[in-house]
Amino acid sequence: MKKVLVIFFIAFYSNIIAQTNLKVKTNSSLTVLEGSNIDVIGNFESESSANVVLKSGASIIVSGTKTGNITYRRNLLSDKYFLVSPPVSGQDYDDTYVSTNGIAQSIPNNLNAIGPYTTSSNTWDYMTIGELNLSFSSGVGYSVKRTTGTGAGEIPFTGEIAGDLETQNGGVNFTLIYDPNSEPDNDDQYLGYNWNLVGNPYPAYIKNSEFLTSNSSNILPTIWTWDSANETYDDKVGNILNSENANFPIAPGQGFFVRSSASGAINIPEANQYHQIEIGGVDTFERTTPLTSIKLIINNGSSYNRHCDVYYLDDVTLGFDYGYEGQLFGGGGNANSLAIYTQLLQDNEGVNYQTQSLPNTNYEGMVVPVGVDALANDEITISAELNNFPANIKVFIEDKLENTFTRLDETSNFSTTLSTNLNSTGRFYLHTTSASLSTGNVLDNNPVSIFTTTRDNLRIVGIQSGTANVKLFNILGKQVVNISFEGTGSNDIHLPALSNGVYIVQVKNESGTVNKKVVIE
Repeated sequence: MKKVLVIFFIAFYSNIIAQTNLKVKTNSSLTVLEGSNIDVIGNFESESSANVVLKSGASIIVSGTKTGNITYRRNLLSDKYFLVSPPVSGQDYDDTYVSTNGIAQSIPNNLNAIGPYTTSSNTWDYMTIGELNLSFSSGVGYSVKRTTGTGAGEIPFTGEIAGDLETQNGGVNFTLIYDPNSEPDNDDQYLGYNWNLVGNPYPAYIKNSEFLTSNSSNILPTIWTWDSANETYDDKVGNILNSENANFPIAPGQGFFVRSSASGAINIPEANQYHQIEIGGVDTFERTTPLTSIKLIINNGSSYNRHCDVYYLDDVTLGFDYGYEGQLFGGGGNANSLAIYTQLLQDNEGVNYQTQSLPNTNYEGMVVPVGVDALANDEITISAELNNFPANIKVFIEDKLENTFTRLDETSNFSTTLSTNLNSTGRFYLHTTSASLSTGNVLDNNPVSIFTTTRDNLRIVGIQSGTANVKLFNILGKQVVNISFEGTGSNDIHLPALSNGVYIVQVKNESGTVNKKVVIE
């Protein structure tokens, strides 16, 4: 006969491992505190009227069958939106749930601040006051905001532990919404196409890297989490090992965005569960382990910062490396009025990245295009955090409009007041060099990016001012375009109707000539 650990009383545990089965009897209680965990090697049973409670950051992993309810209480601050996901199955929500748990009401009119995300329309489906028959779904993410002025509080989820090896394919499934015809072109990166809000369905942690590996055929190799302090989304890519990206712990009750790349479903296997305390952590939505990297931070005088990251790693290229680049988030129904990002050094197609990975050699041979989104009359400040950077390498931000180089380190940053709106690359570039840069000794390897945004539009980024000429040649060497333009940092050139194929673009100004290959399709 298997041994059963039976709970009859209120208990607070830390790092308990139940080697056999665990049963909590009727009218008995078990409370697991934050940072504590329980492993049940056999079966778990919570009898009727038993009270099993896990606090934020606690976790339980059951290898066998799961019977009966537990309550997971996720701690949230007030007056801030969070992305949550039920760590159990079976919890309903209605007006009573909203009022009892301090969820904001009338936001505006007759809506309560709780609801899922609608991928097809890029909108939030917030609950209507008085709406009935609503239930949280396992693996689905929800937006929630607690009432102003109530301080930190808990959102409870009561139900059964998710996951059934026989009926759910070894975990929890979520059917992705994907429309291949709604993929944006490069002008529409901030529109919400194929963004799906999902979440951790278990009362235990899952690793970002394992989640992305399990679902690599259907989603981009990135998740996007909500940073409530700065009211922005952060990307977490999967292959930058020993960083906050790959090792990011997705907590019980946490929701996050993914971007579908194909039709199908994501699966979150039960085997992906782990106890965060095992790797020395506590309940948190952010965790950092510095690599060689630059974090660029922008502020416009508000209380919010935006950032992007450049990592310097082995075995990556100057172009796109799967699992090492993370796009700037473009869903959630909101465009970015303040953002900073980079673009690729090779094969640049105009995609904005919050995370980019570059080789950790030849620092002086790499100049990174930096993009900024900000409004006219904003006074922006760009600073940098350097992690494990070579001692002889300095970091500079170049402003091609003002013709300046500003060193970025712990004592120096760049500031300027914008005369017009910014929403692209072409003005700012990041330099890593052992030299002391200044006007007059500009490096010769400033990149000019040339790519198509549509089949009838060619974009040229990096010529800030002056007259330039662009010519386009087909594969036989016949000239099909010859146009002059005034550089503005980012210039769009309208193309005539051209046949599909490979073309050579030649851009020439007083500084020299650049030739790039583009494909029209």
